[in-house]
Amino acid sequence: MKIHERKYPGRRRFALGLGIVALAAIVLAGCTKGTYQVDIFPEMHYNQSTKIGEPPRLDVPEGAVPVTGPQTHVIPADLLEAAKAFKSPLPAGAATNAKGAELYRVNCSMCHGVQGKGNGKVGDILVRDKYVRPPDLTVAVTQAKTDGELFTTLTNGINVMPKFGYLLTDEERWAVIAYLRVLPR
Repeated sequence: MKIHERKYPGRRRFALGLGIVALAAIVLAGCTKGTYQVDIFPEMHYNQSTKIGEPPRLDVPEGAVPVTGPQTHVIPADLLEAAKAFKSPLPAGAATNAKGAELYRVNCSMCHGVQGKGNGKVGDILVRDKYVRPPDLTVAVTQAKTDGELFTTLTNGINVMPKFGYLLTDEERWAVIAYLRVLPR
């Protein structure tokens, strides 16, 4: 045994412990590069209070074509006059109405209500939070709008209604409009 080891017996143990800690830090740092961080609170990002701090969502890049083909009738809301001339390319009938009814149930009924009266559960929350109640889709004012006007509103959204131009295809939006025409009955 050497003389300096007798004087400082813990020095060797300390150096060994420090080396192990340094090696562990290097290994852990190498394991996390290029991977996701450990998610301590896995459901926190679904919490409404954390969504406030999220950056705004990006729209689809201009000129991008979805895998279903180009969306042919996506127009800005300020061109509503031009949209009045749009006509539905879908054949009128039970099949179109059935498809539209299912799409309405999944995408619209929570705000506009099952019968389209504007009394959906989300509509109640919007009113409570000082927003405008979703409109009654069965009234004459809404039914008097042309298919093109309804298509443009559905495509571009209005007030707190989302833009369905990115969520539904042209054909699906036309099917919803076909169903809206039979709602008052």
